[in-house]
Order: sequence, then structure tokens, then C-alpha cells
Amino acid sequence: MPPARSRRATAIRAALALGLGSTILGLLLAYLPIAQAFEWSIYDLRMRRTIAPAGAPKQIAIVEIDEQTLRALEPAAGRWPWPRLFHGGLIDYLARGPAAVVAYDVGFFEPDGRSGFDVAGDTWTGAESDAAFVESVQKAGNVVLLAEASYAGSAAGKDAAVRRVPPIPGLRIDGALEERGIVRAPFEGLAQAARGLGHNLFVLDTDGPLRRTTPFLRSEGHPVPSLAMAAFLALARVPPASVRMDGRILAAGDARLPLLSFEVPRLPGEAGAERALHALIRFRGPAVQADGTATYRTYSFGDLIVSEDELRNGRTPRVDPAVFKDALVFVGVTAAGLHDVFVTPLGTTGKIPGAQIHATVMDQLLTHTALVKAPTSAVAILTVVLALAVAFLTVLLPMRWGALSTLALAGVVAVASVEVFRAGTWVPLVPGFLGIAIASVGGLAWQYFVEGRDKRQVTRLFSRYVSKDVFEQVLANPELAELGGRRRTMSVLFSDMRGFTAMTERGDPEALVAQLNEYFSRMVEVVFANHGTIDKFVGDMVMALFGAPVDDPDHADHAVTTAVEMVRALEVLNARWVQEGRPALGIGIGVNSGEMIAGNIGSASIHSYTVIGDAVNLGARLESLNKERGTTIIISAATAAQLKTPPPMRPLGSVVVKGKSVSVEIFEVLVDGAPGGAGAASPPGR
Repeated sequence: MPPARSRRATAIRAALALGLGSTILGLLLAYLPIAQAFEWSIYDLRMRRTIAPAGAPKQIAIVEIDEQTLRALEPAAGRWPWPRLFHGGLIDYLARGPAAVVAYDVGFFEPDGRSGFDVAGDTWTGAESDAAFVESVQKAGNVVLLAEASYAGSAAGKDAAVRRVPPIPGLRIDGALEERGIVRAPFEGLAQAARGLGHNLFVLDTDGPLRRTTPFLRSEGHPVPSLAMAAFLALARVPPASVRMDGRILAAGDARLPLLSFEVPRLPGEAGAERALHALIRFRGPAVQADGTATYRTYSFGDLIVSEDELRNGRTPRVDPAVFKDALVFVGVTAAGLHDVFVTPLGTTGKIPGAQIHATVMDQLLTHTALVKAPTSAVAILTVVLALAVAFLTVLLPMRWGALSTLALAGVVAVASVEVFRAGTWVPLVPGFLGIAIASVGGLAWQYFVEGRDKRQVTRLFSRYVSKDVFEQVLANPELAELGGRRRTMSVLFSDMRGFTAMTERGDPEALVAQLNEYFSRMVEVVFANHGTIDKFVGDMVMALFGAPVDDPDHADHAVTTAVEMVRALEVLNARWVQEGRPALGIGIGVNSGEMIAGNIGSASIHSYTVIGDAVNLGARLESLNKERGTTIIISAATAAQLKTPPPMRPLGSVVVKGKSVSVEIFEVLVDGAPGGAGAASPPGR
């Protein structure tokens, strides 16, 4: 196993490579359609979390042609579309305010060809009705009318007579604007009376919602503003020549509208630019909030037309026109059957009529609250930072803490992105989240296949041999085990059963194995309870280590305590075995301390963790001396010298054990003042 410093350096290099690789993959995968769909989903989520209906400008008002109005006016105006004189009546009413600008999100592209109809007892023709409407628009002087950008041409190809939106003198905008072959203007006379004309093009994303507006498109070589932009230009009295493009920022008066390049869907062979500049729509809120209040103050067309009739007849109006003083009024249809409602990022409950979407664009122009997309470089830097952070967290930290830290980091990023969105900047998150996901998977794979390999090896070697606390230390720090072998000062314990050989000759094999397993189970519990490691079982012999694989400064005390407790545990077992009619057993234990080599020893295919050395051999010899001396526990002077809390002992003198030429001083450990003689002796000086 490589040293800890080398392993950590390798892990740091792996984390760095993993982080950079995850960054590259995250940035590339973010271009996949499924990734872009997910990006829009979390964009919508942030939009829903940051709407602020209370901040809607009171200056903006919406007049709805709703279901109630259609039913109420049907006896007088007939079925939709109504004669234009009713729209003229609304313009006259709003002029009483007076309103600052009226933007009409209703198309009037063909003259009314009706020959005659009755209104309140008077007979009107379509031409007279149109003339009344034109007069009202001209007199008000503040009406912006709708131009049809969705006109696809007549089936017969007779488009020469179609009235086009004329160029605005002095208006020139460079850049990739979406192109439309024909943008149809209102019928002649009405278009000339209007303060301005604005197109009605709304571009839906492939997943359905409306998220962006086309502030200008290009038709027949000249720019055409949207209805909201035309209304803003009329309100702010912006000279057309001052409208300009500063890079990707559209400047009009004091308004700045960030633009983004989007792909333009084209049919095979269809001409036009492949990409065009659009602006994101920052929604204030749904048309109607959960508590029933409208985001923008809203009035029914029917109530206002009735109010105009009441004013003309000297009665108190249902709605005072003074509420529209200096207002920006958007008139549009909201009746379900007229199909002018759009799905937005606000969800299925956030379907919004076209007039309110125009009002929303006007809102962000007035309040300077347009959304800005974070630069690509900033998104790339964020992805690098997140991927590297997660790579280091998951590679260097334990698996559980790495996973928890990654989740916490992703949560912080998500919350921060909402607040940044609220402040007006959209930061795409999919590249960063992909970087996090790839780095976390890679980090967990590193933990399992690299770091986990060492821990699985340690687990395989030590889980059945060491106590739980020692095992947990080794598992947390595999380098402590030094599987290659290391010199350690430690203690070794050998215990051997007395009378076991004779018992095997006359006992039942199955009962004998059961009794032996019971004995070993209890002895192992004692060893583990005192921080020991089971080296091996040989027949009825147990070999235990203290101070390996993890260093233990109290190895001598733990070894001697284990010996005493093994004797006492056997006494308890013997008492029960005798009651059960089974034979009692004896035990002899030898303990020695000193320098030994501990490690993974064996062949390339078969190896085990054990200890070797002269001090190990002496421990085995001490165990066998118990038979000669009639004792139970014998320890060496080396062990006795290292005891911090020595038990009762008596000296047994010096002995020359087999395989050694120098005598060794030994001691008997007395268990409850019993076996082996009287009195206790102090250990030799350390």
C-alpha cells in the first residue's frame, strides 16, 4: 500500500483531472436537445419563484374584450367582429382621461363591407362605421394599432393590393432581425390616423411556452416594431433615428433591452436568416392571481363602452374616465373562443392573453427590469468551479461526506441562482449541474474502485481477526495496517487447552466440535474486548496479537488482562459444561512482549496477516512451560516491565527455553490469588 502522502497526491491529481473532464463534458452535453429542454424547465421554475405582481406599474391598464362583453353587446353590435364604431366609442372614452397611449391588440385589416345595420335605432353602413372609428383614432392622436406579421399571403397570390406597414423615416437597426415577407397594415385611412403600428409576432418555444418577444422584425428591408415597442416609442417620444443596437443591447430612449440570438425555424428552401435576435419576457405574474386580483389593473370593454354612452347622455358613468389619466392602455380579447391566450413559464395556470403580454413587455421597458443572460464565459467559469469542487469533495472526503457535501453545494447553487434571477440575471445551470453530476459519479467511482479497493482488502483481511474498534481504525486509515510488513513493539499471547487431546480420543466428534467452537467463541470475545487481534487457531491453540495492526501503547496490559479474563471465562464455561455432563477443560497461557515483524506474509496467491520473530517464539515457549511448572499464566520479564497496572504476580526465576541459549526471567500471573503458589511479586524495574 503506498504511503499516505503519495496516496493523497494521487487523489488530488485524480480530482483535478476529473473536475476538468467533467467541465468539458458538461459544457458539451448542455447542447443536447434534452439538456436544453431541462434548462428551460428550471428557467421556468425560477420565473415562477421570482414573480412580483405587487411591483406592476399602476400606469399600465388593460381593457378586456371578455365573454361577458361579447354577450352584453351582442344585441346591439351583433356577433364578433363588431362594427368599428364600437371601438371608436372606447377610444373616445379613453381620450376623456386622457390616456397617454392606447395600444390596440385587435386587427382591422379590411374595410367593413356591411351594407347596413342598426345601432340604437340608427342605421349605419360599414363604411360609415369605419369612418367614425378613423375619426376617433385621429382625434385621440395616441392610438397604436396592430399590424399582422403572421400574414402568409393569399391563396391566389394576389398580394399586390395588400397594404404593407410603411417604413418609419429615420429608423435603422442593424443586426439579425427575424424576417417577414409581408407585415400587413390596417385598412387605408385607419393606418394613417394611428400614432404608430406594431406587429403581433409571438414566437413559441418548441416545448410550448411563450418566453420571448421580437422587439423588431424586418419586412421588405425595413424594421417594424412590436406593438409594445411601438407604444413605448410613442409614449417616450423617442426619435426613430436614436433607436440603435449597441452590440446585443437594443437602446430606445432610456430603455435598454438585452437581446439573445435564437434559431429561426425554417421550412426546407425557405429564405431568411437562420438566427434572429429576441428578448426574454420577464413576467410580473399571471393574468389573475390566486386571490383573484389582477397583476395589471383590468377593466371590461363592456363597462367602459356603457360608461361612454352614460357620459354622452349626461349620466354618471359606471367607470370614471379619470382613472385612465396618463395611463398606458392595452386593449385585447380574452374571451376563450377568440384564441388569443398563450402558455407561459408561469405554468398551466399562467395562461396569459396577448394584450397582457404586450403590457408585460412595456412594463420591463418602463421599469428597466429586463432579464440579462449571463455571458457564456461566466457559465463556463461556474461549471469549472462546480465540477472541480465536487471532484475534490467526492475524491478526498469519505463517500458519505462527499455525497452530502455535493448535495449541499447543488442546493446552495440552486438557491443562489433564484436570487440572481430575481436581481435580473439568468444564469444557465444545466452545464454546471451536468458538471456536478459527472464529477460526483466519477468521484464515487474513484472511492469504490480505488479507495474502496484498499478498504475492501483490509476488510477481507481483518474483519474476522480484530476487535471492532481496531477494525474501524484500520478501515478509516488503511495505511495503519502496513500490509507489507513492519517492525513493531508489541505483545503476543498463546493459549492452549489442557486435556483436549485425551478428550478427543474418547469423546463424540460432533459434541467435541460444538464444545470447541463454544470455547473459541468466548475466547475471541475476550481478545476483542481488550483490543486484541486473532492471529490464528491451531488445533486447540489460540494466538492473539496486541499492538498490531494498529499501534497500542498499552499492549502489555491488554495482553495480560486478556489472559486473566480468559481463565475466568473458562471457569464459567466449565461450571456449565459440568452441569450438562460434559468434561471440564484447563488452559495454559504464555505472554511475551518485544520487537516483532507484523504484516501480510505468505505467497503471491495465499497470504495472511501474522507476526514473526524471536519474541514470538518465546511467547509460544512460555505457554508450554505451564505444564512443567503447574501454572496457568506465565509472562516474560519484558512483558512485566511494560505493565502500567501490574496484576498480582510471583517470580518463577530464570529459565532457558528451547531454542535460546540465554536464560529468561519469567513470572506467574495469579488469578484471584490462586494457582501456582502464594504471594505476589512486583515486576522488575522498567
